[in-house]
Amino acid sequence: MTMKTNRLISFSQFIALAALLLTLPLGAQTWTKYEAQPGSKVKLDGSSNIHDWTVEGLAIGGTMELDASFPLDASLKSVATLKVVPKVHVTIPVRSLKSGKKRMDEVMHEAMKQPEFPKIEYTLKEMTPKSAGHTPGTPFQFDTKGELTVSGVTRTNTMTVDIDVTEKGKLKVTGTTTVKMTDFGIKPPSPALALGLIKTADDVKITFEWLTAEAVGK
Repeated sequence: MTMKTNRLISFSQFIALAALLLTLPLGAQTWTKYEAQPGSKVKLDGSSNIHDWTVEGLAIGGTMELDASFPLDASLKSVATLKVVPKVHVTIPVRSLKSGKKRMDEVMHEAMKQPEFPKIEYTLKEMTPKSAGHTPGTPFQFDTKGELTVSGVTRTNTMTVDIDVTEKGKLKVTGTTTVKMTDFGIKPPSPALALGLIKTADDVKITFEWLTAEAVGK
C-alpha cells in the first residue's frame, strides 16, 4: 500500500513538473548590447518671424539591446515582424545643443529648464518593419513608437527610423521627427531686440544620426 502511494505521488509530481516546463521558454534569450559612439549628431530646426534657426549637438548617449532574431543581414530581401522589441534608451545633454550664438543658447537652455532637467531622454516602446520587403544593401526601415521626455514632460512620439549596418558590430540609426515645444511645457522664446520682438514658432524638426558599436566584454 505504501509503495503504491509513493508511486502515485511521484507520478503527480512528474505531471506538475512537465506542465511547468511547458510554460518556460525553450532557451535563454540572447541579447547583444550596442553602446553610443563618438560621431553621433542631432539637429533642431525651427523658425521665427525674423529668420529660421538651427541648433546642433554632437553628444547622443545611451544603449540599444537587440535579441538574436533581430535582422542585421543587409542581404535579406524581406523582414518578418520582430519577435522581440529592442531595448533602447537614448539621452542627449541639453547643454550640448549649440547655435553658435551665446545669447541664443542661454535663452534656449533657460526655456528648456536645463538646470532642473539637464537631459532629453527617449525610450523605445514599439517597433515594426516599415514593410515586409527589403532592398538588399540598404538600411532597414522601421516604424517606431516611444516615450520622449523634454523638460521633465513625457509625450508619446512616433517616427520612422533607418538602421544601417555600417560594418561588423557597428550600427547607425537615423531618423526625423517634428514636435511642438508647448507639448513639453516650453513657451516658445520671444527675446527682445532693438528692432522689436522675435516670435519663435512652436514646431521644431529633430534630425539625428546615432552611431553605436557592440559592447566589448559585456
